[in-house]
Amino acid sequence: MLKFTFDFEKTKAALLHLASKNLPEFTKYKAVKLLFLADREHLLRFGRPITGDSYDALPYGPVPAHVLTTLGGMETILSEEGQLQVTPDACTLAKSFALEVGEYPTYRAIEAPDLEQLSESDIIVLDKIAAEFGHNSFRAIYDYTHALKAYTAVWRDGATRRKFPMSFEDFFLDAPEKIPMLEEIIEDQAIRDAFGVVRV
Repeated sequence: MLKFTFDFEKTKAALLHLASKNLPEFTKYKAVKLLFLADREHLLRFGRPITGDSYDALPYGPVPAHVLTTLGGMETILSEEGQLQVTPDACTLAKSFALEVGEYPTYRAIEAPDLEQLSESDIIVLDKIAAEFGHNSFRAIYDYTHALKAYTAVWRDGATRRKFPMSFEDFFLDAPEKIPMLEEIIEDQAIRDAFGVVRV
């Protein structure tokens, strides 16, 4: 299976960059869906995701596993509902965002993103996703992501389990023209795993 390394500083910069766009209803669930769409887009175009997080299929769609936990911890801190068992990453994010109280808390950035953490292609893709999906309702994004084959390939309605690990290979199911790129990424990872090097 394809695997990538989660990069918290890059992820923090990506979240702050999205928040800087003043998107409506920028809640935890909208944030994780936009990150999913950005990671998917970047993987399909440039051969790697932005955050490196692993993904799970949940009832409300595909989510980056570490980011979802981190945002939940950040909300716990910012809402002053207790700070037990929150991760260091959640504590760091809590210094970068404020919560706007509503039916679902929305995020407001209180610091600028560190764009040095993001590549040019990261920013291009984040801007594209923000423009295409950032002003859509949560329901519209929910419907779109639920229809993607990367999600439908693993989600099982009516199953006892409510979380299914997703595969980066499945991100390519809706883009068969990108299969040669997928094969190259798999080969590169196999070489790296075997010899500790990446093919140039």
